[in-house]
Amino acid sequence: DVIEFHGSCARLRCMECGKKIPTHMVDTSIIPPLCPCSGILRPDWVFFGEAIPTHALQRSRQVASQCDIMLVIGTSAVVHPAAYMPVIAKNSGAKIIEINPESTPLTREIANYIIKGTAGEIMNAIIKELENHI
Repeated sequence: DVIEFHGSCARLRCMECGKKIPTHMVDTSIIPPLCPCSGILRPDWVFFGEAIPTHALQRSRQVASQCDIMLVIGTSAVVHPAAYMPVIAKNSGAKIIEINPESTPLTREIANYIIKGTAGEIMNAIIKELENHI
């Protein structure tokens, strides 16, 4: 299940009518890019201080409360509400695997397993190991 919690750069959203347009279909030679309704197009992601879309937040909470294992990869774990998803998972009985080069607020009390390193190096190693067993 992929939940675009903070949105996606694959789309632009009209600030006037709300229409979403795939980024590759927008003429970026015109600044600012415009919707057919003449509204300004902006990236379809959440900017600092904006609320997480309700559907993404609700679905994330639901999935977190039902998972058996949660990988928490490359985050500072300080920006809420995203940082609370591992807490929801842990409180629902999931095992939490934290992959990060630095300790976070999750490291001591929430994470069951801590793997120190960058997301790229650790995930590549995990994928390589899985491929050796398939």
